[in-house]
Amino acid sequence: MKPQFIHMLVPILALIAALTPGDMSSAADKKANVEVNFIYAFQLGFGSYNVGGLDVEVYSLPLAYTFDKFLGRDDLKLVLNTPVYYGRFRFRETLPDATRVKVDQDMMSVIPGVELQWEPVRHWHIKPFINAGLAWQIYDSSTPNGLSVDDSFVLVYSTGIGSLYQMFWQRFTFSVGNRISWAGNSNFHESVKQSFALLENGVDVRHPLGFTYKGYEPDVSVYFNWYYFIPDTTFDRALKAPLKVENQYEIAATFGFTEPKKVWVLTDPRIGVGYRFGDLDAFAVNFGFPF
Repeated sequence: MKPQFIHMLVPILALIAALTPGDMSSAADKKANVEVNFIYAFQLGFGSYNVGGLDVEVYSLPLAYTFDKFLGRDDLKLVLNTPVYYGRFRFRETLPDATRVKVDQDMMSVIPGVELQWEPVRHWHIKPFINAGLAWQIYDSSTPNGLSVDDSFVLVYSTGIGSLYQMFWQRFTFSVGNRISWAGNSNFHESVKQSFALLENGVDVRHPLGFTYKGYEPDVSVYFNWYYFIPDTTFDRALKAPLKVENQYEIAATFGFTEPKKVWVLTDPRIGVGYRFGDLDAFAVNFGFPF
């Protein structure tokens, strides 16, 4: 799981809504379970999407510290990261008996981890990583009465290996990124957990903007990423079949500086926006090419 990640990921909201058939005298109520794909929400990192009546907004702060020349070797770096996430989940649905269901839940998550960056040859970095942490509820509200919102602690984890290769031509920087990871979550109940493998491939082109300001030279980059979920990940939709997501594509742009600059606790900060499309549409804010 990366600070941009974040690669980050888990179901948060286990919503249990009692659906009463049109005939209110019916002895048996139907049950609709809606489990938020929390692991995907945190993999998105910073952004929003809507699926099956659920609006999701996720915000993240990618805190990290890098130890250069780890173990005294010029080709090794150790990155300690502690990404902090805040998620807002808003579910709205109208039941067959015209009952309006409203559920709001806010979650916080801290998912610390470690990444080793090894440069076996010039401009090529191999990056194994592992992250694990907890997510917990900080607010919930639901109507009508009788709804049950799961407020359990959620274990979140991710591990994998990434690769970043860079090429330079004139003032252009070309980057090729790849990553394979396994991520999942569990609220410590066997019936409520999710996990999947994720294959990521991306290309990035970066170039200075051609001017300086107070000694800083800004640049811009554009990248394209492909996300392949193995197996496909699912998103619950009340009263409908789950949405299966296998492929997503992202087009994004980022802004930063040609030379690494440290701002507060962020080294070489970048920021940008992107749009994901394919089996599910999503808007994302990024902190640079995520590899």
